[in-house]
Amino acid sequence: MEWGNPSRLRRDERRTGRQHAFGVLLAVTTLAPFPAAAQQAQGYALTRSEILDPMILQNPADMDFGRIMPGTANGTVVMTPSTTGGIVAACTTTSGIVRTGNCRAARFEGSIPFIFNLQITKPAGDQVTLTGPAGATMQLRRFTIAKGPGLMLGTDLAATPTVSYWVLGGTFAFFVGGTLDVARTQRAGIYTGSFTLSFNYN
Repeated sequence: MEWGNPSRLRRDERRTGRQHAFGVLLAVTTLAPFPAAAQQAQGYALTRSEILDPMILQNPADMDFGRIMPGTANGTVVMTPSTTGGIVAACTTTSGIVRTGNCRAARFEGSIPFIFNLQITKPAGDQVTLTGPAGATMQLRRFTIAKGPGLMLGTDLAATPTVSYWVLGGTFAFFVGGTLDVARTQRAGIYTGSFTLSFNYN
């Protein structure tokens, strides 16, 4: 049986600096008495905006599924990130797939102002393609996110496209896993790819 090694799924270090303006509009209107021959109205408006500091984000650890031997039928390797175990994740297999070596979730760390809401959006379509030898491919899908230090009140391992957390101390970390599809006839070799997460805070 041939062995596959979908190793080191990378995401390049990014610096995200999104600025959001919040506007508050206050209006006061003065009307003349109704019997007046000519009615007049004046409006006064006050606007206020706040410019937020940019968010800094980095990716100090990549996702790694270790070494995989295909099973007797098409199957999956499911990586579940841990909220307490850091990058060490849990990997389970189906259809007789044998997996050894690393089971490591991707780790992301960031910094934004104190006590803000952070939204993390998964890759478009919730899947990406890994590329191996001679153009062979594997699908990584159903991304899961687990909060780490500095995040609270979010939903871990959510099936929704966007998850939301509160950042308490300015710095935070979270971990990303997913489901890897492994065909019975998967070509042996190293498979790599990348995925993009989108971030917003307010």
